[in-house]
Amino acid sequence: MSENNKDFNLFKKTQNFILTNYKQLIISLAFLLILFVGFQVFNYFKIQAIKNTSTSFFNIIQENQGDLSNLENLINDDNFFAILSQLKLIQKNNENKNFSYSNDIFKKLLSSSNLDDLYKSSIAVKATYSMINASYEDKNNNYLNDISFYLNNISDDLDGYYSIKKELEYLLIVTEIELNKSEYKNNSRALDKYNEIFNSELISTSIKERVKKIHEFQLYK
Repeated sequence: MSENNKDFNLFKKTQNFILTNYKQLIISLAFLLILFVGFQVFNYFKIQAIKNTSTSFFNIIQENQGDLSNLENLINDDNFFAILSQLKLIQKNNENKNFSYSNDIFKKLLSSSNLDDLYKSSIAVKATYSMINASYEDKNNNYLNDISFYLNNISDDLDGYYSIKKELEYLLIVTEIELNKSEYKNNSRALDKYNEIFNSELISTSIKERVKKIHEFQLYK
């Protein structure tokens, strides 16, 4: 009997609470419903936008192999295909030796995107290699400061990227020496970086071998 009284009292308290606060409860429920519907609508339009961007991306790639300028209409979208569009534009402009344009896209991509460290490091490696090559192709040092920026975006904490970063740091120094027509054997930065790489247990053997070949070539050329 006591248990029945407890259940009845609990029921009455709940009933009284609902009757007393029904307006606030209705408002709260309505607010939650609006939030839920709003979230669903937002997701729907976001998914539709991604679908539209992906369709446009693949249509441009398939139909306009020689002219990818229409991809510029997609690069400001906030999705994965905007990043793909930028990378495709970089590839095309590098092939056309329009390195300045590629460099601008690399900087924009790494400065504005909320990329995971893995993707950011991968793009930064590609940017560094591309702009070192561009420096040799254009025979000027216009890209050297930007290359340093790209190097700073390569994470030391990711397996494999530490070795690549050290190799690129060495290549940047060698590039500066080449462009400035300086003496490699008298450049302490180059020699110190070479020794750092060659004596490190964290750097892969293959990278050490590549760096060693460049080092020997520079010493005895």
